[in-house]
Amino acid sequence: MKTLTTALMFGLVCLLFTGCVQGDKKVTLRLKYQPGMKLVYDQTSKSSTQVTAGDSLIEESSHAYDVDIVFHIISLAEDSTAEVLDTSTWSYEVASKEDSTKMTTVDRSRISTLFVQPNGRYTDLVLSPDEKLSTVTWLKSYFEQGMPVFPDGELTPGYSWTQSTKVLLPEETMDASTTYRIKALAREAGYDCAVIEYDGNMVIPVVETEVDSCTRSGYDEIRISGVTYFAYKEGIVIIERQNWQVEGHRTKTCDGIVDRYRISTNSDLEFMLAEFVKP
Repeated sequence: MKTLTTALMFGLVCLLFTGCVQGDKKVTLRLKYQPGMKLVYDQTSKSSTQVTAGDSLIEESSHAYDVDIVFHIISLAEDSTAEVLDTSTWSYEVASKEDSTKMTTVDRSRISTLFVQPNGRYTDLVLSPDEKLSTVTWLKSYFEQGMPVFPDGELTPGYSWTQSTKVLLPEETMDASTTYRIKALAREAGYDCAVIEYDGNMVIPVVETEVDSCTRSGYDEIRISGVTYFAYKEGIVIIERQNWQVEGHRTKTCDGIVDRYRISTNSDLEFMLAEFVKP
């Protein structure tokens, strides 16, 4: 009993006088990608969508799908920018073309090359030449606005930073800003992690596209919140959970007739490390 009491007293003294608290532990947030490294992630997504024009509900739907994501680290440049081959595959169900009362499974895949610096800044994104321009520009805007750029130096729980940018739209300029905060340091899935909470907004232009002799354009306002478990020793993301609330503003022009409508989507996403292969 005396030993237990002594241990408890030592712990109390440590907390009160020597600063043995989590908040004093300092960590450095840096991606530590190396050529030959392989990261496999499982992503799940559930979303509900409404399409409205004025006060009228045009369409309503719900979707759930799983995505398998594989990162292969190809090379490191002299400035430590990593070249990452991203192979993503997923499937989802849609109404059958032959019988709209039946569902059929559609398989999709996308291969892209990402260029990312150790602080998390994405410098370029290369997709297949067959990919639509609207998809390429949307994804580039997302990587520019939606990914954290880690501050320099050693950081402690409670530290926060904000990333802001101005987005030029055809008729106005809008502000996009996200604040990140290191909530805690925690052990998760066998890794020592920085738990990073974030909340903010993105504004992503939608490049004009032509479909069936009609053109469509607009922009997406995205309210995003989430938490990331970042393994600071290994320099990799372990878990990420996000909520997206999207207001898509669209303009459709057919034969000189202009229609405006809105696409409202609420999505929950979870992104989890399934396999980590060191070089």
